[in-house]
Amino acid sequence: MRNSGATVGIGAGAIIAALAVFLLAGAGTARAQSAAGSVFSASGQVQIERGGATLAATPGTPVNQGDKIVSGANGNAVITLTDESELTLRPSTTIALDQYTTGGATPTRVGLDSGTLRSVLNGSPDAPDNYQVHTPNAILTARGTDFYTAYSQSSPQLGKLPGVSHYTEVAVIDGTVNLAQAAAPNRGVDVAAGTTGTVAGDDPPLWHRRKYPTPCPCDRDCDRYRGHDRDRERDCHRDCDRYRDRHHGNCEPRPTPPHRPTPRPTPTPHHHPTPRPTGGRHPEPTAEPTR
Repeated sequence: MRNSGATVGIGAGAIIAALAVFLLAGAGTARAQSAAGSVFSASGQVQIERGGATLAATPGTPVNQGDKIVSGANGNAVITLTDESELTLRPSTTIALDQYTTGGATPTRVGLDSGTLRSVLNGSPDAPDNYQVHTPNAILTARGTDFYTAYSQSSPQLGKLPGVSHYTEVAVIDGTVNLAQAAAPNRGVDVAAGTTGTVAGDDPPLWHRRKYPTPCPCDRDCDRYRGHDRDRERDCHRDCDRYRDRHHGNCEPRPTPPHRPTPRPTPTPHHHPTPRPTGGRHPEPTAEPTR
């Protein structure tokens, strides 16, 4: 009987231990599958590929770490992450949410396989970089930024270079983005607001260029911050570019021509012929009385 009691005790302990392991594993799985965000809006054909299954991306659909989101030729989608950042997919775009974090030294990582992705990141540009976009040939690193990334077989800036079959393009709306080769992530260049950059094939990134290369008076005013206040210099150039955007690329608004009222045509006087006097009938002579 003693041996039987011991056996029962050991069996109960094993069951409790196994149950604890199961519960901990389940909690870990639940945390791993917790949504990193959700679909805010979608139009056209947009799908989520998850664990071998394909789901229709509709507003409110959860998006998890590891998901692949694919937009068709007529598809557009906006993904809102839990940190209030937004990812916007243009038509014919494929991304993968490879890694999602909301703090610490590990960045959120999005893979862009094709198409165009806009990343609007919530956070301060002065904080450590915590967001990356990886394409097959480039790595873009940023924080608190608004920028477009495109991966395609041609470059709007360079066209199609001989022997180059793929290009990564970045256009920065706000903040600064570091653009580097995938093979040399520590040798990138900073692409500032209002500028663009390119990684063509396996070549090093091209140094960014200003959206408006010819400086305006407002650009020259921004130079006073150079070397001692990079943030104010960047913001100043951004405001200058926005001013030029509103005025069709001109440094100064085009003067509005003075309003000249259209002269009214001078009326042509109508010719009224002088009427001939109407002659009255001459009275018939009165017959003289017969004598």
